[in-house]
Amino acid sequence: MKKISYILLLTLISINILSAQKWNDRKENNRKNLQENNRWILGFGVNGLNNSGDVTKNLTKADNWTFAKIPFYLSAEVILDEQFSLASILSLNYFTEGKIFESETIFGKEEGGNDAGYLAFDMNVKYSFSKLLDSNAFEPYLFTGVGVSHFGDYYTQENPAELIQDISIFTFNAGFGMNYWFSSNWGVNLNATGKWGIAATSTNHLQSSIGVLYHIK
Repeated sequence: MKKISYILLLTLISINILSAQKWNDRKENNRKNLQENNRWILGFGVNGLNNSGDVTKNLTKADNWTFAKIPFYLSAEVILDEQFSLASILSLNYFTEGKIFESETIFGKEEGGNDAGYLAFDMNVKYSFSKLLDSNAFEPYLFTGVGVSHFGDYYTQENPAELIQDISIFTFNAGFGMNYWFSSNWGVNLNATGKWGIAATSTNHLQSSIGVLYHIK
């Protein structure tokens, strides 16, 4: 009887172990399927630019920031795992009359000059803290990456007779932001980016944005 009892006990333990393993495998497969089927996040919003040459000085000065004509951005983000993702962003904006650009003042179309258009494409790797915070709603993150920014030609009030030629620069990017998810699909995003020109003669600038996110499910 003791042998039979031992055999039954070992059998029950084996069944429990196999059941637990199958349950864990099922949960792991469900998690992987969830990540594979819900990997994409799309974003749309508005952005502001600061290319005043003041670095971090006068960050609240209105003339240092531009938000004009088509200050929009589009983004697409692919989730790599629970903490890392890869994001691409296309940004548009304009530097118009009276805005500070590299320590000089834009002489814009309002006064017969020319506005400086802005177009940028960036690729960033993001690290999310949502897993560490154990939060499904708040998702602060850090990111770094590279991009290319194009500044259109323009005139300045200091030298209105000389047209400053357009320029495209490669940038190293770094910054921080936060997503807030108010449903499983929809959220809002706040983001701040520093962009450093890779070439010695390239300009550095700041970009901030706010937008709406849609998690494809």
